[in-house]
Amino acid sequence: MIYAYRSDKGLRNNNEDSFFVPEDGARPIVIVADGMGGHIAGEVASSTAVKMISEYVNEAECGMSTITLLRQAMNEANRTVFEMAMNDDSYTGMGTTVVMALLAPDKYTVANIGDSRLYHFDGRKLRRVTKDHSYVQELVSSGLITEEQAKNHPQRNLVTRAVGTSRFEKADAGVRSWKRGDKLLLCSDGLCGSVDDAVMEHVLRTTGDLLECCDRLTELAMENGSTDNITVVLAENTEVQHD
Repeated sequence: MIYAYRSDKGLRNNNEDSFFVPEDGARPIVIVADGMGGHIAGEVASSTAVKMISEYVNEAECGMSTITLLRQAMNEANRTVFEMAMNDDSYTGMGTTVVMALLAPDKYTVANIGDSRLYHFDGRKLRRVTKDHSYVQELVSSGLITEEQAKNHPQRNLVTRAVGTSRFEKADAGVRSWKRGDKLLLCSDGLCGSVDDAVMEHVLRTTGDLLECCDRLTELAMENGSTDNITVVLAENTEVQHD
């Protein structure tokens, strides 16, 4: 596996996004989190969640399913962030979105809470794998508005699930297949809220270097007027496939 990333505060005063890519020898998990809350609370929520999840996954014993592993890691992060918010008035109401993927040569396990996204690019088509936990996604799912209308909806940033905002929060999780050469794109809504999926697909198709892809996507978000922090993480499958 090879990885690239970029995280930019954009027009904000500080960056409330956090992310994780593995070092050599660590379990291959990638994470993006987008914090929310007053002052530095969002920053604290996202960084705490990323730290808790990455440590839990790397320290967990083998034997459980990958879906169970990621959900338990998310539960630990949720409990920690929630208790911090309950015990410190300066953190009241803080929370964070989380999207993550645990990688294997022929498949990956994805889990998410909130509206940070994971996309799968197979060299031809970019497909969104995760479903946003947001008010506008509920409107789209119920047929009340279209995907196009959702892009400019005044409440498009309202999430319906977030890590740390309630005592218990269940992550969506699943296992998907991928192959050598495929790429996963994880991002906060500073990117996907400003750059159309078709444009992201074009950048991935025409830009071979992962870091250059991250830079170009971030620049496009800023050119399109993103007012949020922007975080992009790319993971490419370079593993030899076994029959």
